[in-house]
Amino acid sequence: MIKKALTSAFLVLAFITFSHAQDITGKWAGKVMDQFDVTYDFKVDGEKLTGATSGPDGTPITLQNGVIKGDDLSFTFAMMGNDTKVTGKIKDDKITLTMPGMNGGDPISFVLSRVK
Repeated sequence: MIKKALTSAFLVLAFITFSHAQDITGKWAGKVMDQFDVTYDFKVDGEKLTGATSGPDGTPITLQNGVIKGDDLSFTFAMMGNDTKVTGKIKDDKITLTMPGMNGGDPISFVLSRVK
């Protein structure tokens, strides 16, 4: 009986731990196509993801429709007059983001690391 109760308690704790969004709040940086430096400043509130990145000319671009669930995230931002959807995966201390390629090309993926 005790073994069953402990197993149930462990499973509930594990579910709660893995179902909550990870807190990636803070500054993250990486390179797109090994050429372009990018930075993101994320803010997490429950499953809501907000923040900003910078355009090529340095102007801030606000992230919209941001969601984070477990180790998955998504958001949109305006790029050249169009809303661009970005999806991502958090693993350890890295975030891999993927966005559509230009003119319908192959998707572009890049890795972000937390700025210390």
